[in-house]
Amino acid sequence: MRGSDPRPLSLRASVVTIGSFDGVHRGHQAIIRVAIQRAQELHIPAVAVTFDRHPQEAIQPDNAPPYLTTLTSRLRLLLNTGLHDVLVLRFDREFSSLPPEAFLHSVLQKHLNARRIVVGRDFRFGHRRMGSVDYLREVQARFGFEVEDVPDVLYRGERISSSRIRQALLDGEVQEASAMLGRAYVLEGIVVRGKQLGRKLGYPTVNLSLRAPQLVPKDGIYAGKLLHPRTGNSYTAAISIGVRPTVDGTKRTIEAYLLGFSGSLYGEEVHLAFFHRLRDERKFESLQALRAQMDKDVQQVVELMG
Repeated sequence: MRGSDPRPLSLRASVVTIGSFDGVHRGHQAIIRVAIQRAQELHIPAVAVTFDRHPQEAIQPDNAPPYLTTLTSRLRLLLNTGLHDVLVLRFDREFSSLPPEAFLHSVLQKHLNARRIVVGRDFRFGHRRMGSVDYLREVQARFGFEVEDVPDVLYRGERISSSRIRQALLDGEVQEASAMLGRAYVLEGIVVRGKQLGRKLGYPTVNLSLRAPQLVPKDGIYAGKLLHPRTGNSYTAAISIGVRPTVDGTKRTIEAYLLGFSGSLYGEEVHLAFFHRLRDERKFESLQALRAQMDKDVQQVVELMG
């Protein structure tokens, strides 16, 4: 369910988890699993409350982090966990000014009738992030719910978080990001026409235009998969991100050479999944030298992807 008004979703009782859930990573998944388990024990629905944008985008847009997932994919990933429903609230300046008590009353008590709230230990909400797990425990008797905080999920000894995954991607560490997400990192977009440089070199590529703002991994060459949602087909891909310095390019592009594919995908929605980083983007002495390196890159993709 989507909407800025919680009234269409009215429940007699529910278990609720709340958060931005950008990436729906392993830490989020652990919280959701507990929420679903408690809901099953109580024989009531489990619901996630999330927002149409990152809170920072409404409060300080210049400092808002790039997204790991589009809103559409975030909803799909959340519902695929087994949640009964997802409530999406519009997060604007007016909403950000709500005191914690007003949020609890207007959403969790009045419309969702929350009997249990399951969140992470660092959970904050309400105006100036004044609400916390401790605050929830202080008011739980008055509002008629119980609070449960879920321990952090660690990776390499440190807490998994959306910000940590973003940094891994900015560093080109797509395998580290995947380990924390619990799946490969994916960019979503539409195939658009490029300058046909790859075709001239014997490696025709699909050029991706992002459908919504997402974090693009560090410039370089990657091994991955292209997924075509309309047909359900997938193709092993050599993915290039960068400005194509060998031909004095200036515009950053995302393109992929698909092994075993010879058709056209112009105008189609596709998803690019990143599995391995091969190398940095480099400027070559000639197109022939670039072609020779592309031969090596594709061979490495074949070896890595099987």
